Amino acid sequence: MDSLDHHRAYLEAEWLAARAAPLSRRKAMLVAALVDAYVDRMFAADGADDILVYRERVAMASPALGLIMALCAGRDGMSVVTEAVAVPLADYGALGVEDFMVSLYNDHTVQKLRLALPDGGRLDLMDVLGEAIAALADLNNPTG
Repeated sequence: MDSLDHHRAYLEAEWLAARAAPLSRRKAMLVAALVDAYVDRMFAADGADDILVYRERVAMASPALGLIMALCAGRDGMSVVTEAVAVPLADYGALGVEDFMVSLYNDHTVQKLRLALPDGGRLDLMDVLGEAIAALADLNNPTG
């Protein structure tokens, strides 16, 4: 369990760094890789027999984890892109000063890291990473 705690601390520190630099693809991909590696460490700690079966079970238990594992494996044409995303006027109060100023000069849009899905859909990468990290805690401590 110590290796999980150590890995978790590293993951949490890098997650904070990625959130502080929300347009850094490098930082976001490091967090994704740490999430993916954490699943492998949970497998080792669990003592399960087949890592592929274990990872599939984890992906089914958490769609966000499944997306991050697919991204890290380079499966299904998943990729990370930086795109302009529209900000509804009603959400302007939640924007930081920097994003607010950017949106004013860019037709009410801000740049975001997005997870490009095989079907052409897009998800906010930081949201997916946050959900995946939360799911790791839930899977690692199923009794709450």
